[in-house]
Amino acid sequence: MPPLPPPLVDTHCHLAFSAFDEDRSEVLDRAKEAGLVGCVAVAVDALSARQALALANAEPGFIHATAGIHPTEEAVADPAEFPLVRELLKSEQFVAVGETGLDAFHECAPLDVQRDAMVQHLDIALELDLPVVLHCRDAFPELLTALESYRGEGLRGVLHCFTGGHSERDALVSLGLHIGIGGIATYKPNSDLREVVREIPDERLLIETDAPWLSPVPMRGRRNEPAFVAHVAARLSEERQQPLAEFAEQCTANARALFGF
Repeated sequence: MPPLPPPLVDTHCHLAFSAFDEDRSEVLDRAKEAGLVGCVAVAVDALSARQALALANAEPGFIHATAGIHPTEEAVADPAEFPLVRELLKSEQFVAVGETGLDAFHECAPLDVQRDAMVQHLDIALELDLPVVLHCRDAFPELLTALESYRGEGLRGVLHCFTGGHSERDALVSLGLHIGIGGIATYKPNSDLREVVREIPDERLLIETDAPWLSPVPMRGRRNEPAFVAHVAARLSEERQQPLAEFAEQCTANARALFGF
């Protein structure tokens, strides 16, 4: 592991997924040893939201759960699913709405179906004054069009696993959203992405793992886990020419401000 920075938060991981069933307690121990003080356990449907909440209740103050329907899940086209998510969110036990968004890469529901589901998430986020966790792949123009209709309404949130360019970054910032950066930005070929990351405003940057996927260098090829966010912090602080301690402190402050913990 790189030298320990001040406390870190993994703002996007899927700790409730079966990839961690055999060693979840060890994964959490390693996260704490790596300097983490929090993880946002992101849901993709009502079942995973309940599972994430169970983890949060077992690790109060350390794991924080979200509730939502991912655009590539079958549940996104099931009219019975969102009412379940809405009921969970109204319990006031979740720190964010999502993961929701648009995905034109995978074979999943049509974009108009995904968009309708996302709008339901955005509306409940505003109603409950919660941030929204957004996913986008190969559908940024459509995502931006949908988000523009909420400009000025106080929508808060983060586009996680950002891989866009300067214009996409600037559009998100202008809408008041945060930008989540993970292991992809550490991969050697992705110099263009790192250039974009250099100019994300300090107060809008979050770091994440998206565990169990997208492990950062030097852990690439292994199952990702929250402890590895320390590698993301080390690489990005170097790229932004900031002391690691200063960079980590800012990212953690951003996470706490957005998610309210």
